[in-house]
Amino acid sequence: MTKLDFLCLLPLLVVASAPIIMMLTITIARNFKVVYVFSLLMFVAAIASLFFTVPYIPYRIEPLLILDGFSILFLGTVFGVSFLITIISYLYLKNHTGEREEYFIILFIATLGASVLVMANHFVTFFLGLETLSISLYVLIAYLKYRDYSIEAGVKFLVIASVATAFLLFGMALIYAATGEMSFAGVAAAFEEGGLSPVLLAGFAMMLTGIGFKLALVPFHMWTPDIYQGAPAPVSTFIATVSKGAILAVFIRFFIQIDGSQNSVLIVLISVVAILSMFTGNLIALKQSNFKRLLAYSSIAHMGYLMITLLTGTVYGVQAAIFYLISYMVTTLGTFGTISILSVCERDAEDIDDLKGLFWKNPRIAVVLSLCLLSLAGIPLTAGFIAKFYLVLEGVRAGFWILAFSLVINSVISLFYYLRVIKTMFTKSDSERYFGLPPAGGIVLAIVLIGILFLGILPTYLTEFINSFLSL
Repeated sequence: MTKLDFLCLLPLLVVASAPIIMMLTITIARNFKVVYVFSLLMFVAAIASLFFTVPYIPYRIEPLLILDGFSILFLGTVFGVSFLITIISYLYLKNHTGEREEYFIILFIATLGASVLVMANHFVTFFLGLETLSISLYVLIAYLKYRDYSIEAGVKFLVIASVATAFLLFGMALIYAATGEMSFAGVAAAFEEGGLSPVLLAGFAMMLTGIGFKLALVPFHMWTPDIYQGAPAPVSTFIATVSKGAILAVFIRFFIQIDGSQNSVLIVLISVVAILSMFTGNLIALKQSNFKRLLAYSSIAHMGYLMITLLTGTVYGVQAAIFYLISYMVTTLGTFGTISILSVCERDAEDIDDLKGLFWKNPRIAVVLSLCLLSLAGIPLTAGFIAKFYLVLEGVRAGFWILAFSLVINSVISLFYYLRVIKTMFTKSDSERYFGLPPAGGIVLAIVLIGILFLGILPTYLTEFINSFLSL
């Protein structure tokens, strides 16, 4: 490897070095606060390292990785969201007993897996990044070992993720058998030259099944509500934002490179999955009384929305996908962050009734959570509205009228269950429990509030920023 290779790998090296240093520190003395502060500093260092790599993009570390504007955008988002999740995790875990330092070690390893996925340009790095992320999530989901339902959720995720990996590997093997290639570019060239043979179609179908499990697309969504409910709230936040964002990033890169939007079979398959995900997620969410399960079904619908941009196959479609993902990550961070702040040691504040009277006990938290829910519903002047507008616009431009219409209809359906949660927060309660807001939690919620309003009122700043990197 050359010196330039190491320079372009600097973001990954920073993230990879953090858990090693923390493990060595823990062997000397345990200090939860020191590990927490060090974690924040390392995420800041990872973000700063991106600035050193920008002058050299696009740069390929053959044949496994690629660092380009697309990678930089997603790496910055992954590191930024992980930084905020670290703050939320500290606020959540400081009320718990036991050994908590290892949590941040696993969090960094999961972030490393997500980062490798974002830069993957080969089936080998695709698989390594995905498994590094998945194995870390097994541990994080079941981290609070005195909670039986967390252990149960961890085991369920272990089984489902293993099944998804089996499908993904089988699909990769079939594609390799049909093309003799494992790099994305090589598969794309073979696909263009030889067309969609039965073996290649079977390989793509198997890969789509594996990715469908990871993104919780219908009919591969069964695990999502149980995992969201059973995992600690900050871990649910990580799964809903960083994990799904990284998997979607590599999926978009692979699909664009093979020019999948020009194949009618793949278009029909993904369109059916997208529509089923939209309606299934929103209709089942209407009946939920558990807030975390409601958000789980909501996330299924949102992943269905994002499939529209995948099918367009254009730069504008990729831009819309990145804008939507950033908006969704910020908003989801606010919703799960609120759950984390309101949770107690015994259990998470996961029932909708737990939010009853929140406005009268802490109006700041209630206002931020209400804005997050309105953004998820796509109400004007929020980030969610602009993000959905871009999706509909690109869908219509590409001629996917049914998908665009389904998105609009499902946004209306989702408004019912989001407003039900908001109504609960503004209903007076006889409970005397006080909901406090730690300073660090207030900073996170303030960032979320500013992000939602800024992206909803002045979206052109982010769109121009995204365009500037995609053109590199």
